[in-house]
Amino acid sequence: MSMKTRDEKEKKRDLFTTIFWILVLVFLIVKIVIPETGVLGMVNEGSNAVLFFGIGGSCVWTIIHKRKTNKTAVVFGVLLLVLILGIGGWISGKLVLDLISGPEVVRLTSVTMRESSGIYGLISRHYYLCGRDDEWTEYQMEISSDEYYELEGEEQVTVLCYPRTERILKFL
Repeated sequence: MSMKTRDEKEKKRDLFTTIFWILVLVFLIVKIVIPETGVLGMVNEGSNAVLFFGIGGSCVWTIIHKRKTNKTAVVFGVLLLVLILGIGGWISGKLVLDLISGPEVVRLTSVTMRESSGIYGLISRHYYLCGRDDEWTEYQMEISSDEYYELEGEEQVTVLCYPRTERILKFL
C-alpha cells in the first residue's frame, strides 16, 4: 500500500469520525432543547435510541478497524457494543410498541410532583408528574418546569400519553 493511499484513508476516517461526533453533539443538543411533553416528546425519546445505536455503530467501526492490531480494543469494543445495543434495543422497543399501540388516556390520582437535578445539578433540572391510574399502575412522567408549577397542588390529572415511555402528548 502506498503512502498516499494510507494518508487518504486516514483523512477519510478522520472525516467520518468528525461527522459522527458532530451528529452525537447534535443529538445531545436535541435532548436539551426539545420539550419532554407534546408531539416532540416522542422525538426526544427517539433521539435516545438513535444516540445509543450511533455509539454502538462507533464500537463496531472500532472493532472492524482494530481487529488485527489491538485485541484488547476488540474485546472492550464487543462488550461495549453488547451493552449499548442492549440499552438502545430496550429504549427503542418501548418506543416502537408505544407508536404501534398509540396514545392512551390516563387519569392519574394521588398526584405528586417531583423535582431532581440533571447531570450533577449543573446542566438542568428535571420535573416529574407522578401518580397512579385506576388500575394502580404507577407513572412517573417528565414534564416542563412551567407544567410543574401549573399542576402543583392538583390531586387528579388526566393526560393523553404513551404509557410505556411515559411521554405526555397533552393534558386533558
